[in-house]
Amino acid sequence: MYVPEILSLPLAPTGPADESEPGQALTSNFTLMDDGEVQVGVWECSPGTWVRDGVDFDETMFIASGRATVTHERGEYDLTPGTNWVKPRGWPCTWTVHQAVRKMYVIDGRPNGTAPPDLLANAYIWDVGTRVSHPKPLAGDPKQILREQWVHNGLEVGVWECEPGSFGISRDGYDEAMMILGGAATMTATNGQIFSLRAGSVLVTPQGFVGYWIVTETLRKVYVKVMR
Repeated sequence: MYVPEILSLPLAPTGPADESEPGQALTSNFTLMDDGEVQVGVWECSPGTWVRDGVDFDETMFIASGRATVTHERGEYDLTPGTNWVKPRGWPCTWTVHQAVRKMYVIDGRPNGTAPPDLLANAYIWDVGTRVSHPKPLAGDPKQILREQWVHNGLEVGVWECEPGSFGISRDGYDEAMMILGGAATMTATNGQIFSLRAGSVLVTPQGFVGYWIVTETLRKVYVKVMR
């Protein structure tokens, strides 16, 4: 459940986004996690246009490369590298991919109610606020800040930033999918597995995961918590 760099990850072809238009909007995918209700992965689509009906799942996605326009009943969303957005269940829209799009996604198909969509145009430069000292550092004085973007239906989406230092990590009651936007760190699990994290790295830490961070360069990530 670890991808060192999202843009160089080989994906498997999955066919056209619209079966009635087999020559355009060709998709490919790589699944990091799938428990039958929640899926996390990397998806890519070539240029083309298709209609997405109001499907029965929430989806949050971070655009890593490419450009697309999503048209909906209230207007348009411009999706470019850095866009982090949530497409809630029951929300029809039309996709027009101008340049091949690659994204990290989290799909949540658990029974839930509806909520409005939310779009963050550029997570790389979003003002997340003033960092404060971590409450339980292991080394140094790592200062961190978390800013929520969208919280609903057992999902929490946002951006987190942290200065150099070390501190423990435990996933108590939730899974977390993250993509690193900048900086450098390692995450070490209690079983000794080490994940090297830099811009473009994708990692899923499941419920019950325990380990520690060592942040060597101020780190920023987008994250999705899946509450269990």
